Amino acid sequence: MKVYYNGFNLHRQFPNTQNIVKNFIDHVYNDLEEIEVSYHYIVLLVAGIVVVRGAINKTVPFEPKILRICCDEDKVVVLLENGDLFKIDDEVTQVPKFVESDDCIIQVSTGSKLPVALTRNGNLYTIPNKLEFNSSQIIEVKTGREHCLLLDKNGNVFSFGRGSRGQLGHGSLEDEPEPKLVEALGGIKIKAVDAGGWHSVALSGEGDLYVWGWNGHGQLGLSDREDSGEDVVSVLATPQVLDLSFNLAKVSCGSKHTVVLSEDGRLYGCGWNKYNQLKEGNRECIYKMVYLESFSKEEVNSLKCGPWNTLVLCKG
Repeated sequence: MKVYYNGFNLHRQFPNTQNIVKNFIDHVYNDLEEIEVSYHYIVLLVAGIVVVRGAINKTVPFEPKILRICCDEDKVVVLLENGDLFKIDDEVTQVPKFVESDDCIIQVSTGSKLPVALTRNGNLYTIPNKLEFNSSQIIEVKTGREHCLLLDKNGNVFSFGRGSRGQLGHGSLEDEPEPKLVEALGGIKIKAVDAGGWHSVALSGEGDLYVWGWNGHGQLGLSDREDSGEDVVSVLATPQVLDLSFNLAKVSCGSKHTVVLSEDGRLYGCGWNKYNQLKEGNRECIYKMVYLESFSKEEVNSLKCGPWNTLVLCKG
């Protein structure tokens, strides 16, 4: 897989000698199945082996097959096909089982303060605690630093966790201990969601982007000006559609930035740019969606943001 990357690289998590990669550079990872990015390291799933590079350097084989990997700033979480969970930090340790004996974990996502697991029977855990919520329809679980988004087969979005910056989308700044339907998106078929540190996005089947949460660094892209966010709110507690002149195919969130790919392969972004995770320049914040680069000649599989990085994953 060919991976284009930029942004923070102080710990040489990417194969480049620059501390800050100011422009997108591509690297081909042979047999790459999945990649995750934290502040200080990247996690590669290569031919069934977990490879961690950066502030943590480890190569760990697992049996049976790995179903999913995820990470936050201090640990890697590995989900195996049989439902076992492992944590990689200074050591490799198995997470004690917390699901019922007739159930099995099928998805996991970890924010720094909110690790979440979904099971085959539709049970949801803020690890290791079981919630009351149950749904066999959930297809996607995304965690920010302290909040979680769920997407179901019908395109409905649920959220729970910390709501102090509007990141839950329920029109208030209240916390929600259990998943609650984001009513403002009712009737809109959502095909993808993602959670930044304290902001959230949802991509509709029509190619529209809905944004909400913290906008302190322009990560919601609401401004009419690239260099100032004085004309818009810093906290948006209800989803709002972003007024763009093009339809979108993909979206991803970093800690305080957002990137999108248009249907014709152009990459746009907004938000925090201190480490040039959006584009080269001295502007620390970009308050509206701006053009970054064209990937129209590539077959883009997905976008993937670390807290301070942007990755474009392409076939090749």
